[in-house]
Amino acid sequence: MAYLDKALRFNPASPDFQENLHTVYHHMRTHQPVMRIGKTWVLTRYKDVYQALRERSFISSGIPEDLHAELEKRSLSLSPALRSLLYGIVLFEDGGVHREHRQALQALFSGDSWIALTDIISREANSLVAELNGVNTLDGIGQIAAPLWGKLFVAWLNLPEEQQEVVEQERNAIRLLLDPSAIDRQGLERLLKALSHLDKSFCRLAQAHRKGYDSLFYRSLLKGYGGNEETLSQRFSTDCVTMLIGGSETSEALSGNLLFMLAQHPELQERVKNNSLRMKDIVIETMRFESPLQMARRKVEAPVTLLGRQLSVGDNVLLCLGSANRDEHVFEEAWRFMPGRKNAQRQLGFGAGAHQCIGQLLAQYQAESLATALSDRGAITLEGEAAWSKKSLILRTLESLAIRIG
Repeated sequence: MAYLDKALRFNPASPDFQENLHTVYHHMRTHQPVMRIGKTWVLTRYKDVYQALRERSFISSGIPEDLHAELEKRSLSLSPALRSLLYGIVLFEDGGVHREHRQALQALFSGDSWIALTDIISREANSLVAELNGVNTLDGIGQIAAPLWGKLFVAWLNLPEEQQEVVEQERNAIRLLLDPSAIDRQGLERLLKALSHLDKSFCRLAQAHRKGYDSLFYRSLLKGYGGNEETLSQRFSTDCVTMLIGGSETSEALSGNLLFMLAQHPELQERVKNNSLRMKDIVIETMRFESPLQMARRKVEAPVTLLGRQLSVGDNVLLCLGSANRDEHVFEEAWRFMPGRKNAQRQLGFGAGAHQCIGQLLAQYQAESLATALSDRGAITLEGEAAWSKKSLILRTLESLAIRIG
């Protein structure tokens, strides 16, 4: 049977999985679209993934519970403050609490707050590109995609230098919250230390705001919480961590993947310049074609029959978003990069349903602004081969991207 070929096995931990990613997905969609590995169900077809994303019997991920269990197993404790922070992250909430919290956070990306944020994004993107004036060959990841989120986060929260150092020091350690497959004792200890450090820092920043310090982030959230500063103070640290883990790596990945696609398709750059194609359309197609978030996880909260299978409480469901976005039954010539395709908005690059990524507009606008600012300097071309990162099991991101401008 062809599926016995090691190159076609679903094994995200394999060193060469990223290299064969879409070949594996295609084989699974065709021959084994619903696969069970232990207590985990793996879904690869668009219709199945979409149904699971909207299934009310599933909770968002079960990550806090899994982390708590691992901590207890290793005799590590979670303080009440950190437990509150961890379980209060909107990415991990469900039901009415999730809806109310999400609605409050939506204030960050609507009305005058969103207009002001897009101004900051444009300014920081143009400033970053301007700093590279005279540099024609560069690493599109390390020098362009990665630094933008840090600059934006600092400006958005108006972070004092002390807090900037804390964020820079700890933001990589909290990756475990997005990719819990990497759990080990050392990682857990590092995560607890990072969360504690960030929590104390953000709590101090909240106190400063209540005494008159100002930032667009705080003002926007205050609107979301109906002007209730007490509630905002209780949630502020959690919401800062939410944006930090939910925005940094996915935004960097999308920006990097977008630059990679542009560098491979000079004709698209020309079409943007002559106004026959929008950069926004290229961003959306990048989200489909090279989805930054390749997988999402759900946990079964109540017994349910899905796709003819009986799923039990505690089962995990792994949703292969990257595979769904290449499903030939939904996207015509799915293997082709075609910005402007009629059903582009059906892509699941940032999920769907109640837990659709709340910051996807933020990630899209960052990528669009950065690519526009860079392409204004000249044509973007590849300089050598790009290298896909093997650090994460769920993110599709480049380790490096040598490009030339002009």
